Amino acid sequence: MNKKKLYLQTAACMVIASVALYGSSSENKTVSRYYQKAKAMVMEEMSLEDVKSAGQDLSAALAGAPAKMVSLVSDANTASKYGQPIDEKSDTAIKQVHAAAGGMVISSGRDKEIGLYIKIKHEDAVSVYGNLSDIGVVESERVQRGEIIGSYDSDSGKDFYFDLQQEEK
Repeated sequence: MNKKKLYLQTAACMVIASVALYGSSSENKTVSRYYQKAKAMVMEEMSLEDVKSAGQDLSAALAGAPAKMVSLVSDANTASKYGQPIDEKSDTAIKQVHAAAGGMVISSGRDKEIGLYIKIKHEDAVSVYGNLSDIGVVESERVQRGEIIGSYDSDSGKDFYFDLQQEEK
């Protein structure tokens, strides 16, 4: 996934939400103008071309957003319920595998399809990590989000396996 694109999309959503929340009562002319544009879009008072033009204007404004805004978006992403199981940016062959969320290890071992694996039960889901080169946890162990639970060797010729299965309530 292109993280820069994700940051821009998240920033756009944050701007839209902020404008919607504060635009109607704001005395700031820029915020009020964007609020009126957003309101017109929702009320279908604008043509498709007007909406595209407004979107391009907003994209151009966001492209110049300061690094602090990108940092805030990054912090918001890390506040999500489930984290990333490996650091894809790491340039080392051996990558640490992290628990996507807190929970209890319900099984680990070797599977004929996904090799060395770890399965963790979370509050409302089960995460499975496979094709590992090392397992650093044992069954019934409690883990926290981001805790190192094993490692993966990207030079092994096998793709890292990760599955997050939501449980029915």
